[in-house]
Amino acid sequence: MKLPERLRFAFIIAGFAAAVFTRPGTAAETLTEVSQPAGLHVSMYSELEPLTINQMHSWIIEVRDAQGEPVADAVIRVEGGMPLHNHGLATSPQVTGQGEGRYQLQGMRFHMNGDWELRLQIEHDGTTYRTVFNLTL
Repeated sequence: MKLPERLRFAFIIAGFAAAVFTRPGTAAETLTEVSQPAGLHVSMYSELEPLTINQMHSWIIEVRDAQGEPVADAVIRVEGGMPLHNHGLATSPQVTGQGEGRYQLQGMRFHMNGDWELRLQIEHDGTTYRTVFNLTL
């Protein structure tokens, strides 16, 4: 399935390595980062378009292995916040599986404009993968 022309991010991550974007993304960009070839490919986009301050919304996360196959049995935890303001997310988002390597991140709300980061921890097949998505609202 091709991702809609929405806010989305993609990059490759490897076990126990954190891939961090050097510049924040915006709704008009797709960001890519490569850490190691044996990692996971993670795509993420907001279902709310345009992304609006103080509105609850969901994100779709797609996870694929190094061969491009969907990873359907991952456990994903999300944390985040505004590092420059030294605070976390205003909500406690939860991730549920939808099948075929797709997951829904529910309960998201950004309560102010600025630089945000979403940190994903992905448990799959006995390995912990980590990554950080940065965005500016």
